Amino acid sequence: MRKSEREVTEPREKFAALLKCGYITIAVNGESGAPYALPLNFGAELKGDRLFIYFHCALEGKKLELMRKDPHIGFSAANMIRVFNKRVAPCGYTADYESVCGTGRVRFLTDNAERIHALQKLTEHYAGKEFPPESFEERALSLTCVGEIEAEEWRLKRLIRPAT
Repeated sequence: MRKSEREVTEPREKFAALLKCGYITIAVNGESGAPYALPLNFGAELKGDRLFIYFHCALEGKKLELMRKDPHIGFSAANMIRVFNKRVAPCGYTADYESVCGTGRVRFLTDNAERIHALQKLTEHYAGKEFPPESFEERALSLTCVGEIEAEEWRLKRLIRPAT
C-alpha cells in the first residue's frame, strides 16, 4: 500500500469496516483474458483472524462457470463516508472513505448445515438479525448455490479527517 499510514491491520477493525459496506465486488479470471467483475450481496465472519465471505446465486451462470474453472478471486468493498470540498474549485473535492480489498479462493458449499450457516451470515448482514435454520425453506435452498470465499490476503485502507 503506497500510503501505509492509511492501512489498518487489526482484523476486528477491518472486519467492522467490511460489514459497513452494502455490497462486495469480486473479480474472476474471464474468458477473454480480461477480468470479469461483478457486485454481490454478501455475509461474512471472522474465524480467529481468518476472513470468510459468503454469497448466494442461481445454480448456473457465467460467474459460476468461471469460478469453477479458476477459484482464485479478487474482491473489494468500499464505504464512502463523506464527500466535501477542501477549497473552492472542482479539483478541491475529496472524500473520506474505508476500502477493503483482497484475494481469496472460492469453495461451493454442499453440506446443508454449512449452506444455512452462510445464508444466516448473509441475512444477518442485511436484516440485522439471525434467522433460525428452520426458517430457510427447502424449496428455496434447492434453487440456491452458496459460495464461501476464504480470504488469503485482505487490507483495509481508511481516511477519515475531522469535520471542519
